[in-house]
Amino acid sequence: MGVNLVLAAIEVPAGGGYLNIWKILPALLILLVWGRLLTWADKDAPVAHLPRTALNLGFLLGLVVAYALFFFLPYYLGLPVLVVMAGAEAGTYLYLRRKRVGLRDLRKQFNDWLRSFGKKKSTEAPPGEVTLMTKSTTAPIPNADAPERPAYDASQLLLTDPLQKSSEQIDLDGRAETGLVVKYMVDGVTYSGRVIDRATGAAAIGYLKGLADMDVEDRRKPQTGSMRLMLDGQKHEVKVQTAGSTAGEYMRLTIDPRKRHEFKLDQLGFNERQLPLIQENIAENKGIVLLSAPKAMGLTALEYGMLRGHDAFLQHIQTIEREPEQDLDGITQNRLAANATPAEEYKMADWVISQEPDVILMNKVEDSRSAVDLVKYAKTSGKRVYVALRALSTFEALDQWRKLIGDDNLAMEALQMVINGRVLRKLCNNCKVGYSPDPTTLRKLGMHPEKVTQLFQARTTPLRDPKGNPIPCQFCHDLRFQGRTGVFEIMTIDDEVRDAVTSGKPVEPLFRKKRGRFLQEEALALVEKGETSVQEVKRVLRPGSAEAEPPAAGGTPPRPPTVRPSGTPSPARS
Repeated sequence: MGVNLVLAAIEVPAGGGYLNIWKILPALLILLVWGRLLTWADKDAPVAHLPRTALNLGFLLGLVVAYALFFFLPYYLGLPVLVVMAGAEAGTYLYLRRKRVGLRDLRKQFNDWLRSFGKKKSTEAPPGEVTLMTKSTTAPIPNADAPERPAYDASQLLLTDPLQKSSEQIDLDGRAETGLVVKYMVDGVTYSGRVIDRATGAAAIGYLKGLADMDVEDRRKPQTGSMRLMLDGQKHEVKVQTAGSTAGEYMRLTIDPRKRHEFKLDQLGFNERQLPLIQENIAENKGIVLLSAPKAMGLTALEYGMLRGHDAFLQHIQTIEREPEQDLDGITQNRLAANATPAEEYKMADWVISQEPDVILMNKVEDSRSAVDLVKYAKTSGKRVYVALRALSTFEALDQWRKLIGDDNLAMEALQMVINGRVLRKLCNNCKVGYSPDPTTLRKLGMHPEKVTQLFQARTTPLRDPKGNPIPCQFCHDLRFQGRTGVFEIMTIDDEVRDAVTSGKPVEPLFRKKRGRFLQEEALALVEKGETSVQEVKRVLRPGSAEAEPPAAGGTPPRPPTVRPSGTPSPARS
């Protein structure tokens, strides 16, 4: 109909004139693109919790008005009107969507749309199910009466829900008397999955082992293999590990292991004040920098992100790592066994130093001789050395380093910076709940009641449709959080700090004097921006809490945790 209107609007000069196809084509092209955008917005509006009917009426009216103006205005004015009004409608919808649920999922939608033009293999599972693959081929779907069909169906039952929720690790534990138990990890937090009977669970583990090219008959010896999975057009590389006992067999699936630490420096979570400081420090490329975090709190991502801040093609970079978790382009990674002795570590460190690289990273130091040699190398060569430590704060990392060296003067001589980090889950933009915080609580958190009138937390009740029926959030799949970001405490080491350490004076007053911000303060700044919750900050800053399972949705809203006033050390640093 729209095409007929455009054609009808073209005047044909008396005496048998002609149609100017070059003037018709732009208007037709704009109409096709505009119509496609309106169709997409119509389908997307319910997902984004936007008023579908009102938006459809408004956008359709805009289209009619635009083409009415196009018919009556001169061509050189009418065509720009079409472009401007189409862009205005698209921009309006994206603006409304960003305010409601954000735009981060649109890239996946676009990629899925592009993939829809390709032909799917007949062996792919139906939409919403997992396509199981070996390293190179897609596994055929067993017939309904095939002996392996129950194992295939059980694999679907065990894997689909965790993969839909973007799980990075899935554990299938067949050793419990109650049956095979599923636990899966999303954004560093473990959730409980399904439980199925032991016999079916054992068959599913055996079926997956076959796909991963492992010995199905050997149920006791630890094995490692690999396979692939695909869900809704998204392929995943999977590392498969198994172990067994008389009680049953255990399987761990690590999803996309090579992508777990693919963060560049500006993607780690350094804020606008910290990132230039880090970049300046990397450009200097000298001295010792300590990188620290507790277990399961992003230390490896921090290490690799800092290395990616250097130019691996212009600089000679070497690492000394126990069981490297990822291959790094352009970087020489020297591997140590997990159980390497201090003597083996010292020998490796001595060899790497002899190569005179521009940058050295050591992800674990157990021999004090290795640490001393790294200090001497950084001092005499003027090159950069990164040392990774497990610590709860920059101050604890500094204390560990001093004890490792055994001489405060030597420990501080080449030290340039200490970084301590955590990873926080981000609240789902679609279903997070705002509330008015108590002014007294805000003051305890170091926030100004006059400036902060609203904070956010994870919802504790289900989303509901207009009829009151509970519905899952399609963005976070009812996990209430979506994605993670880093938060960091940074201490710059200068002569004043060195003098304080060597003379036995406390460092924290100097840290505050130099306007340093404690880790707790950096984390609460994200709370104030609405990116995360007070409860998540408490979970992350509490030692050992990274492995805790979050409470199930439902019940009363959680009470804000007790947090010490800003300016005093948090319990995580004690």
